[in-house]
Amino acid sequence: MMHFKFSPKILNRLGEELVPNPDQGIIELVKNSYDADATECTVKLVNTSAIGGSIIISDNGVGMDINAISEGWLVLGRSKKDANEITPLGRLPVGNKGLGRLAALQQGSQVILKSRPKNEPGIEYSLTINWHDFLEADVVEDIAFDIQKNSTNQKQGTNIKINNLKNTFSRRDIKRLARELLLLADPFDSNIAFRPQLIAPEFPDIAKQVNDSYFENAEYHLQAHINLQGIAEAKLLDWKGDLLFHAEHKDITQEPSYKTSPAEFELWIFLLNPQSFSAKNSSVSATVVRKWLAEVGNVHLYHRNLRVKPYGDQGDDWLKLNYARARNPEVRPSTSTVIGRVIVNDPDNKLIQKTDRLGFIENEDFLELKRFTTDVLNWIAKERLKTIENKREIVKQQSSHKVTVAKAKIEEVIKAEVPEESREIVLKVVQQYENAKEVETKVLREDLQLYRSLATAGTTAAVFAHESGKPVTLIEKIAKRIEQKGKKGLKEKYQEFLEEPVEKLYKIAQSLLRFSNFPLQLLKREKRRTGAVNIHHVIDDVVELFQPFFDDCKIEVVRNQADGEPCIHGSDALLEAILTNLLTNTISAFNVEGACNKGRKVIISTEIGEGYVQFKVLDNGLGIRDIKLDEIWLPGQTTKQGGTGLGLTIVKDSVSDLGGKIQAIKNGELGGAEFVIELPLVGEKPL
Repeated sequence: MMHFKFSPKILNRLGEELVPNPDQGIIELVKNSYDADATECTVKLVNTSAIGGSIIISDNGVGMDINAISEGWLVLGRSKKDANEITPLGRLPVGNKGLGRLAALQQGSQVILKSRPKNEPGIEYSLTINWHDFLEADVVEDIAFDIQKNSTNQKQGTNIKINNLKNTFSRRDIKRLARELLLLADPFDSNIAFRPQLIAPEFPDIAKQVNDSYFENAEYHLQAHINLQGIAEAKLLDWKGDLLFHAEHKDITQEPSYKTSPAEFELWIFLLNPQSFSAKNSSVSATVVRKWLAEVGNVHLYHRNLRVKPYGDQGDDWLKLNYARARNPEVRPSTSTVIGRVIVNDPDNKLIQKTDRLGFIENEDFLELKRFTTDVLNWIAKERLKTIENKREIVKQQSSHKVTVAKAKIEEVIKAEVPEESREIVLKVVQQYENAKEVETKVLREDLQLYRSLATAGTTAAVFAHESGKPVTLIEKIAKRIEQKGKKGLKEKYQEFLEEPVEKLYKIAQSLLRFSNFPLQLLKREKRRTGAVNIHHVIDDVVELFQPFFDDCKIEVVRNQADGEPCIHGSDALLEAILTNLLTNTISAFNVEGACNKGRKVIISTEIGEGYVQFKVLDNGLGIRDIKLDEIWLPGQTTKQGGTGLGLTIVKDSVSDLGGKIQAIKNGELGGAEFVIELPLVGEKPL
């Protein structure tokens, strides 16, 4: 009788190609602990900063007897778990291929398994796998395992120790693994009786960020669900818990039902500006919440109470939140301003995970689940847009009516109070005033058209920038693949030949991702709200946003900030418009022929005076050339090839709107262009 035989090389192929990332393989072992009804699971990294370290995964689950080990754990490609059979703790199993653990097990040269089954108290089964033994074998079946049976006083559970690791764990690897473990079991639900823990150096900082929660600081809270019949319902609450909008199925979709398993969609939307936090009397700042969202933000997908990668990972915008925001930034959130979850138990096992465990196969059930979440997000956007447009229309109508009433009142007062012989003169002066206001209104309309055109250009750029994130993610994946193959093939020579270029690839990918996020950051609606604006905070935010550009151009940025926190009355958007355009011009100044290639420098300084704050932006470029100083502010005037000539016009208008004044110096203190801006501090009269 003939049968298939498998070369030992197939084990390497399965381990590396099905689950390529080390953290992903470890997560698969942790999921096995969840399926075993463990309430405790610990991942311990021992000496993993150097080759030869160990990984230990321990749990208090039901354990495995000799039959479960030989007919389940050791059989690759088949699982003894019934995906539809509920465990004693009420869990539906999440692992059903028996392949996921192989990647983690092959990270080292030796694996030691010890398991204490619940149904055999006081007994421990153990076996050792030495992967080197397979190098000498012709086929996998030639290697036999001796399962030992011993007495023990330890409680039920399973321990897996992977020795002699082939690769090291960097801080980046540890941080990613920590985040994956902390988000694995639904962090939104305090009742989940499964919290995996990581014991490793440098872990507490990321643990704190992920474990902290600031849901009460969200501006909006969405709750939506699909029932057994595929009928959807949703509601949006404000930060006080009051109902803003409610939607029945027909308000969300025109289709009769969603053809997918029952699911829940919950989303917290944040407005990361000081005004929003001040209104709530929040005990934390917008900066703290922004950092928290950077770690745990985005919308995560939970299948049977455990998170499924890559949905909601950094850089994975599976619901296209940023793309939708680019088209309509006023009413749409981004991946960096939300935290949410889609929960589906899937009792009938309709959602099928891919072999590499990275996401679901996009069958009808998955696509319908995705359509539900997208439809709900579209419904929120439409309702918020209706509210905003209604408010705008009311303001327009009230403004027009108020002008008519005020004009009639003036005429009434003139007739009643002004002597007849002086009425004609007064009425003539009033008419002159109205004519002047008409001229002013006409100018404002023209400015409005200009800025609408600029807004269109900005939102279009944001759309294209978002799309650029896809190839960037691919660059990161390729870099990771090179790193893995390089470390395996070159071993100790990897550091000499490949470590530096691979790190550069990672750095370039991160820079490109920041470039793609740049337009979205500038278009945030909350930045246009009027109030007290901390100049130093805005300067810091803009410099951070520009840092990849500065790094790429080898420009040193120096911030000389005055003591204190000077505030002006206005909006973040106006101040950002000033700084962004000045810094854009500065970068361009270093890219012209004759500009210095080394020692490039930009200084942004602030100084507080009597009732005003002065800030300067200066560089050591070639200065303002080939244009008269008083013409640099005119729209369309530029010395840059392909330039719009609108940047300094926007700067001048923005300074004027803030009640300040601006001066340009052709060759300032550093030799290049210098711009000096003075703005009135909060509570002071305009200059």
